[in-house]
Amino acid sequence: MRRIWYFCFLLLAGCCPIVSLHAAQPVIIDTDIGSAVDDAFALGLALASPELEIRGITTCGAQAGDRAWLVCRFLTHLDRHSIPVAAGTDPQPDYPLDWQIQYRRHPAVVWNRTAKPLAAAAPDFIYQQLQADPGNVTLLCLGPLTNIAKLFQQHPDAIGMVKQVVLMGGALEIGYEGKGPATAEWNIHADIRSAQAVFTAGAPLLVAPLDASIGLQPTAAQREQLFAHCSPLTFQVQSLYELSDEPSPTLYDWLAVALAVDPRLAQLKPLHLVVTDKGVTQAKEGKANARVAEAADASRLLDWGLKRLLGYDKTRLPLPPENASSLIAAGPLPARVHTFEDYDTDIEKRWWMTGMLEIDKAPPGRGRAQRAVLTQDFDGKNGDLATSYRAVIFNPVPGPPMGPQTRLAFRYHLHGTDTLRVQLFSLSNGYHRYLAVSGLQQDAWATAAVDLTAMRKPNGEGGPLAENERIDDIQFYIDPRAELLIDDIVLYEAAAPDERRPFPDRILFTGGFDTGKQGAEWPGDFEIAAHASPRTWRYARSVDQNGQAVIRLNLRGQRAGAERLRLRFDYWASAAAKLDVSLHNQAEPAGYRAASITLPAQTWGVAYGDFAAESADDPATVDELLFRLPAGVELRLDNVLLYVPGK
Repeated sequence: MRRIWYFCFLLLAGCCPIVSLHAAQPVIIDTDIGSAVDDAFALGLALASPELEIRGITTCGAQAGDRAWLVCRFLTHLDRHSIPVAAGTDPQPDYPLDWQIQYRRHPAVVWNRTAKPLAAAAPDFIYQQLQADPGNVTLLCLGPLTNIAKLFQQHPDAIGMVKQVVLMGGALEIGYEGKGPATAEWNIHADIRSAQAVFTAGAPLLVAPLDASIGLQPTAAQREQLFAHCSPLTFQVQSLYELSDEPSPTLYDWLAVALAVDPRLAQLKPLHLVVTDKGVTQAKEGKANARVAEAADASRLLDWGLKRLLGYDKTRLPLPPENASSLIAAGPLPARVHTFEDYDTDIEKRWWMTGMLEIDKAPPGRGRAQRAVLTQDFDGKNGDLATSYRAVIFNPVPGPPMGPQTRLAFRYHLHGTDTLRVQLFSLSNGYHRYLAVSGLQQDAWATAAVDLTAMRKPNGEGGPLAENERIDDIQFYIDPRAELLIDDIVLYEAAAPDERRPFPDRILFTGGFDTGKQGAEWPGDFEIAAHASPRTWRYARSVDQNGQAVIRLNLRGQRAGAERLRLRFDYWASAAAKLDVSLHNQAEPAGYRAASITLPAQTWGVAYGDFAAESADDPATVDELLFRLPAGVELRLDNVLLYVPGK
């Protein structure tokens, strides 16, 4: 019997694709995409299988709404946005999305350039589809059975309308290490009550358990072959794969999709399955309630599926960028630092729009950097949205205004290309500009700076970056087949002509207060007020506290210190007075000697203060800057910069 089944599989999964003699099978896919990355591979396989007519996709798991948006973006990039998507309602199993949430936060989603999830909840949407075509729709379940249990509970007549429930779930004889004893498989264990409800409801079940799917692990060569195709479909799968940080995923859900395409792709056995209160799936005596995949040829099943993904659409690589520019010298100490990101803390992690943390290959003397991952161009108006790039993108919330000579400094490590595109989004004008530099060093860390006033729109229009223009999304793009690491991003204004102090080695904090709210983007004890002409934008103003005029600037988290730190700031005092400035760590004793500066009255000036670590061998971390004047004196601050001096 096994020889006959194996021969049939060879016929089905050989060099010839399966050609259905019947109309495509209507299916609704229920997925917890955004957690284990096998859902992304499975969704790609389902979309590439003409035997399946996908009537809709629903999402389960915590943050089901975010997962639905993730699916919408995936579908839109394949021009399959007509497939409706609905999110499951709470409560859902409580496990978070991993870093694949970054895929959902792309501007294509934020600015309504993708399909949108339906307002209807997943169970209601599924019920509507079943009512419209009773007895013909298969439910293909790739995650916990929460939505299906809710469907059967809220609409009991739906049980008789379902053609079958095909699901990845359960383990009968083995655990995740491929040997006994059986374990509580993830999809079942994540929502045991829902699994029990579905297994006892009476709907026909076709089950792909861990036992038959555990061997579905693509080799490195197979992944490379798939991702080298560089098509819209493989780009989406690869993007989620990279964000998942699962180097060698097992494609458990792949088998469930294959069974929905054709049950003959596995050896099936009728069994009576039950789910214990501990989430273990067991075969018991009694009337069979499920057909269960006992075995599948993993190698041939992977080849079969990979051929489908590779054959779905054509390679689509980006064209070389226009608007060639050149690197410039970073120059001395900037006149103003608008924003920075060194990736050494998680303080601004929520604004890492594209990229993955890199530790092993960080620059010498630095702790962390950012590795480029796949994404579509953030430019939805003039960018090529049919392809993907490898990119690092950082959002400098809250969108600072630029000066007349805006520059961008950064460290980079390139492999496989010598060309880098640098792009900004203009909040003021609502469009992107970019410049491209070529001939860059490869396979070693290097420093670079570019003149952002040389940026233009892709068609050459848009004019230079203007003074007081607010910007967003600092973007670095390369060819999707190459590699890029980025670190020490500094957006700044060019130094004054007479400036001789060197460019900072490292920045700990910059405060301009021009945009954003006190307490949110600018935590601490102070007020934000508008400058009087001729100065523009805003400044920080002292508050009375414990008999003193105080400005307390919270650095938004722990910042690594150094043997020597330098502080620069613009100031105004209502009366001549001695200003005490100190660095603090709210969780530890102060590790730096305080500085004192005498300020003149009622004139804006620039002051510098140096802080020496009390322990040069182990400089303390800091999280707060404290400025104090005598009571009755008003202090105003702007253009605050705390940094490690360059050499």
